Amino acid sequence: MQLLRIVFSPSGRISPQIFIALIVLVYLAGAASHALTVPNVITRTGLWPFIGAQALLIWIWYALHAKRLHDGGRASSLAAAAAILYTLAVALMIILAASFYGPLSAQVPDANTASALGLILLVSVISILLGAPHYDVAWLMVTALLLLAFVPIIVAVTVTLWTATRPSIQQPAS
Repeated sequence: MQLLRIVFSPSGRISPQIFIALIVLVYLAGAASHALTVPNVITRTGLWPFIGAQALLIWIWYALHAKRLHDGGRASSLAAAAAILYTLAVALMIILAASFYGPLSAQVPDANTASALGLILLVSVISILLGAPHYDVAWLMVTALLLLAFVPIIVAVTVTLWTATRPSIQQPAS
């Protein structure tokens, strides 16, 4: 019961050592959860297992960071902002996954949206295979979008490292 409170409740405090051990497990579970986006898994179960796993992991990530920040005498707003940014990135990834996979593409209410995304993907793959000799505006846009895709991950890891290195404040005398 104590472990559930440590993992799911954002109130309270947590020491840096316990925080590091638990947050490493959260990051490993997050990386493993991407196995739920493999086409064979999506065609059998849909995106719901991945969505559930990500929602659970984002909440645990936030709760651990909030506890650690409280232990350092800081507010948990930084952790909340990073969790919201990561949630938006996961939502975008879910939208893209739903657009690209066959059985799910048929469920998209606007077929033009799925077709446009498919066309962009096709043009990108053909350009890569042909080995475009110059870099034009399209490559600049693809590079910018790729860099933007990494921003939530970089922010989350940076917040984790910063949070882990905050010194604990002294416990109030009772």
